[in-house]
Amino acid sequence: MTESDVSRRSFVKGAAAGSIALAAASATSAGLVGLTTADAAPAKNKVAILGGGIAGLTAAHELVERGFDVTIYERRAWGGKARSIETPIPPTGGRKPLPGEHGFRFFPGFYQAIPDTMKRIPFPGNANGVADNLVAALTATAEQTTGAPITLPFAINNDAIGLAANPLKVINTLLGGMTWIPKIPVPDMLKLAQRLLVFFTSCDARRLDQWEHTSFKDFVKMDGKNANYELIISTVTRTLVAAKEDKASARTICNMGEAFLLNIINRGNSGRFPDQVLNGPTSDVWITPWLNYLQGKGVKFQLGAELQSLSVANGQISGAVIKDASGATGTVQADWYVHALAPEQAVKYFNNDILNLDPNLAKVQKIFVDWMTGIQFFLNTDKPIAAGHIGFIQSPWRLTGIEQNQFWKNKVATTYGDGNVKDILSVDISDWDTPGVLVKKTAKKCSPDEIAKEVWHQITMTQGNVPTLGNTIGDKNLVAWYLDPAIRWDASAGVNTNDDPLMINTAGSWDNRPVAKTAIPNFFLAGDYLRNNIDLATMEGANEGGRNAANAILDASGSDATKATLWPHQTIKEFDGARALDAVRYKAGMRNILDV
Repeated sequence: MTESDVSRRSFVKGAAAGSIALAAASATSAGLVGLTTADAAPAKNKVAILGGGIAGLTAAHELVERGFDVTIYERRAWGGKARSIETPIPPTGGRKPLPGEHGFRFFPGFYQAIPDTMKRIPFPGNANGVADNLVAALTATAEQTTGAPITLPFAINNDAIGLAANPLKVINTLLGGMTWIPKIPVPDMLKLAQRLLVFFTSCDARRLDQWEHTSFKDFVKMDGKNANYELIISTVTRTLVAAKEDKASARTICNMGEAFLLNIINRGNSGRFPDQVLNGPTSDVWITPWLNYLQGKGVKFQLGAELQSLSVANGQISGAVIKDASGATGTVQADWYVHALAPEQAVKYFNNDILNLDPNLAKVQKIFVDWMTGIQFFLNTDKPIAAGHIGFIQSPWRLTGIEQNQFWKNKVATTYGDGNVKDILSVDISDWDTPGVLVKKTAKKCSPDEIAKEVWHQITMTQGNVPTLGNTIGDKNLVAWYLDPAIRWDASAGVNTNDDPLMINTAGSWDNRPVAKTAIPNFFLAGDYLRNNIDLATMEGANEGGRNAANAILDASGSDATKATLWPHQTIKEFDGARALDAVRYKAGMRNILDV
């Protein structure tokens, strides 16, 4: 059965169970229906959204609530990289299939657009809709191959501090920390603090013009002389923002560092914890309720519909040629077209006619994408090794993970699989180009079996250091695994391909990233690769992209509806005076006063 079949079956099954009616009723009782609808829908209100990921669904959400006639065309599965995936492992006893995913979900407290959308998606029993399905992950744990795990609170909060202060965790943290005392490069760490202060006191113009065009590696003065300093920098950038320090722009990484710092001190997060996760599989507790709500509002869905080409006439898009699930081809005509595909997919449809109308779209080809993809390990134990996100900080493949059962309302063993699986360790592989420890090859050149063996080996290497303290996992606990199906193994060539790479904010990439409004009057873009306030390829960036596309259509159509809300990046107010001084210095061609 194809993934499209599974997604279609799940969606239809949910609709048949009456969830659409329930969603509409809940929305009405919560005062959500008609909240932002225009006083009068514009005459030209037919919208074709090409792509059903987070960006496309967000654009549909904002537009349908404002009176537009919206149809979404999606090739593969609703939710894009954010969806859950039904695994082929047979369930028993009326349970659901075990859920896989592209990568574990992570909702930093500084996300604003995603939580706002979630609040507007009704969910039975939740006062704040799907947003109430977000729960706090209070600690972060560094698992080591050469020392005990280090667990730290991920917020200045009594619950987070109390959880990290568990006696066993404290002992492990002290033991693990002692291994780093002789290795911590104090001068380099002081240098890192100084460099971050340079950024925090930099004006917006310097951030965009200078630090955007500087790699984070160069910004923090990584010179290859201290391996431990480089390990710390690499671990932080690849764990927190899924980026490689030698490629990512200093502006992007430091913006994220600023946002995380503000969150930890309880600013810029609207009362949310710095680290939040969903209390169930993504599709169960977010995507499917979202589809139900949108369909109840009138959005039409076409699954298995693959864009073939875009046609141009009289200076605008005249039609989108779509191949449907049956293989039949037809032309979709609409007043407005939203191109909500990933950048490496989007450029395939920018033909000469389109580029003649908007030459700037050719720059999208310069956007760099890299691999960060997930694998799930299904375990026969529900005793987690960590109470939050985990960084396997010495793993060559830069692994990060989270054990999900502790956060899920409906527990794994009773709800999914055959009852033998009690927890799911969801792991992201961030480095596909470094040889592994066991198989001695890069992940790109490993078969799925080899990937699973190598990742599991890198994880279990961290579990033998403290046999008497805390929980551990090993071979006896592994029931099965599931690799993201976007990874496709070509046995004859001995190499993988990836259907879902991730845009990387490389130094200077802002210059190549478009905005939602194109030079073609009825053609708009939506996606996490567009210029946006979060400035990172994330669900939040995709949501922003959808909001920007909706707002551009509101302008173009003459709608009188209120615009979709957007949130600017927040800075540290204590540095406002220094930033004002830096604006003067930058205009005069001088360096930041702390940049020595």
